Amino acid sequence: MRKFVLGVLFLGGFISNATAQLAYGPVAIKSDVNGIPITVSATSWVTVNAVGDNLSVDAKILADLVDLQKNFASVVGTFEPRENQCVNRPGITKTPVVTFKSGSLWPRGDQIVISMRGDIDVWSCRAGRQKSTIRWRKKKIAFIRLSIPQIHSWRNVVKKKDGTQSFHGSMPIYLVETKGAQIALKPTEPIIRLDGQEALLTKATMRSAKTTINRTATNALEHLIDPIRLKDALPTALQKLDMAIVSARLRGLGGHIIAEINLGANVSGESRMQLLQMMASRSSN
Repeated sequence: MRKFVLGVLFLGGFISNATAQLAYGPVAIKSDVNGIPITVSATSWVTVNAVGDNLSVDAKILADLVDLQKNFASVVGTFEPRENQCVNRPGITKTPVVTFKSGSLWPRGDQIVISMRGDIDVWSCRAGRQKSTIRWRKKKIAFIRLSIPQIHSWRNVVKKKDGTQSFHGSMPIYLVETKGAQIALKPTEPIIRLDGQEALLTKATMRSAKTTINRTATNALEHLIDPIRLKDALPTALQKLDMAIVSARLRGLGGHIIAEINLGANVSGESRMQLLQMMASRSSN
C-alpha cells in the first residue's frame, strides 16, 4: 500500500521528499557458451528519488551464474586447442598447445576462482636443409623479351611433438569498472602446477601456456556478464534510459557466483513522466 501511495504522490507532483523502491525479476537470460546452453537468472532492485524537478534512479542488477558453475566442466571440454603452426618460422621454436580436460568455478570473496586440469603438448618447429631450384622469369630488355633464370631457395619446416606435460591449476578473476563507465573481467596470472617431470617446459613455453589458459577462461565468462544483456532484468522504461555503470563486483551467495552491477541515471522531461507512470503501475500490482 505504501508503494502505491508513493506512486500517486509522484504523479500528483508532490515529489520533494518521495522515494520509491521496487524489485523486478528474476529474468532468465539465455546464452550459449561454445555450444553449451547457459541460463543466467537476473534480478534488479530499483530506487527512485526526487531531486528538484528531476528523478535520480539507482538500479542494482544481481546475475546468478550457478548454471554456468553446474555446466563448467562441459564448457571446458568444448575448448578447442590452438593448432600449432610452423609456417615461416626460422630455426627451431617450441610452442605449447593447451588441452583442457576438466574444470570448476567457485566464488571466493570478490572474485571467481577457476580450477582446471589438462595437458600441455610441446611442439618443435625445425627448419630442414635449404633447397634450391631454377625458375625462369620473363623480363623485357629494350624491345626484346627474354626468359631469365633465377635461383629460388626454400626450407621445409617440420613440426614434431616433443612430449606432453599434464597440469592442474587455478586462476582468480575480478569484475572491475573500466574507462567509459564500462565493466570488464580482470584475470590474474594462473597458478599452474605441473605433474611429473618439469623439464619439458621452458619459461617461455610456460608463459605462453598461461596466456592461453587466461584468454580461454575469460572468453567463457565475458558473454554472460555483459551489461547490455543483463539490462533485460530492468523494467522496459529503464532499459530505454542511458544508465551509467557506477560499480561492479563479484561475490558469493550460498555457493552461487553473483555478478553485481550498479547503475545510475538522472531523469527529466518526458522520460520522467514515463518512469513515474511505470512506478505507480508496478506499485499498485
